[in-house]
Amino acid sequence: MPAVLLLHAGVADRTMWDDHLEPFAAAGYRVVAPDLVTGGAPWADVVETLDALGIDRAALVGNSFGAAVALQAAAVAPERVSALVLVSCPPLAGTPSAQLRAVWDAEEAALERGDLDGAVDAMVDAWLLPDAPASLRERVGAMQRRVFEEQLAAGEPDEAEDPLEADPAVIERLELPALVAAGEHDMADFRLASLDLAQRLPQAHHTVIANAGHLAPLEQPDAFRAIVLAFLATEP
Repeated sequence: MPAVLLLHAGVADRTMWDDHLEPFAAAGYRVVAPDLVTGGAPWADVVETLDALGIDRAALVGNSFGAAVALQAAAVAPERVSALVLVSCPPLAGTPSAQLRAVWDAEEAALERGDLDGAVDAMVDAWLLPDAPASLRERVGAMQRRVFEEQLAAGEPDEAEDPLEADPAVIERLELPALVAAGEHDMADFRLASLDLAQRLPQAHHTVIANAGHLAPLEQPDAFRAIVLAFLATEP
């Protein structure tokens, strides 16, 4: 049975994939949704997860931070990755836009003054579209709060060297089927990053997910899943 690892966004945790687990399993995949830890070497954790579960190769499907981790894991262990799906992957280089910088500044300022509620609100406002349903805002807010609480309890982690920074050209050597996507209404940083990645990855296809922002798997779950399953079905 082919395996799929679903790697969550930094604003979320593994529960962002709850609505996708049964449909992926029904489509014939062994689906795993691990929690990722920011800092350290989360790409190494992905490989360790495959080892622990006895999975030789898996398709890595990531959103935002999870997309970056998927790409990093493929860079260090390409033989363990059957395909990549990168949704709203962060830019790998360049200067962030004023809009993105403002989001980071608002998060940092709130956390520095001990305003956890303010930090959560800032992240929900930044990463969901203005017309997002209240239920989705509450769901993302609860996940973000858990992430912040765990980060504050853990303290500053030791950062491992990013394999993509150590060898930027590794992307051009990744001979893996890849689907690179961004939401139609995502920030320009991520829409442009998706186009750049699609040009650099040798076997990449690019798509835009209509009526979605940064968190397409949550905002447009049916469309996201249809696109991903159609892509995976074409891969050996």
